[in-house]
Amino acid sequence: MIRLFELRTEKGLSQREISKIFNISQGTYNNWENGKTQPSIEQLIQLAEYFGTSVDYLIGKSNDYYDTAPTLEHDIKRNALLRVYDGLSPEDKENLYWLISKLDNKNRSV
Repeated sequence: MIRLFELRTEKGLSQREISKIFNISQGTYNNWENGKTQPSIEQLIQLAEYFGTSVDYLIGKSNDYYDTAPTLEHDIKRNALLRVYDGLSPEDKENLYWLISKLDNKNRSV
């Protein structure tokens, strides 16, 4: 697998630790990492979710680390936030906007 080694070492995990997380043998994981065998589609999805990236990034099809396609969970959370926002007073909406702007600026400077 093109990026498994990189992602695993970024997390500071050994092959043994990651194989326990995914309930597979260390040999199986080693074969994935070295490109001798490939994980199933379900396993690829689990790996991508665990590492917080897209399957396309994991297999080297994309250089975009994060999956930009919204998931159902993402849509549910977004809609819940919008409902809360719609119920806020104009003053609270302004305060929330200020807070989000501060968080956005903080994240951009990291």
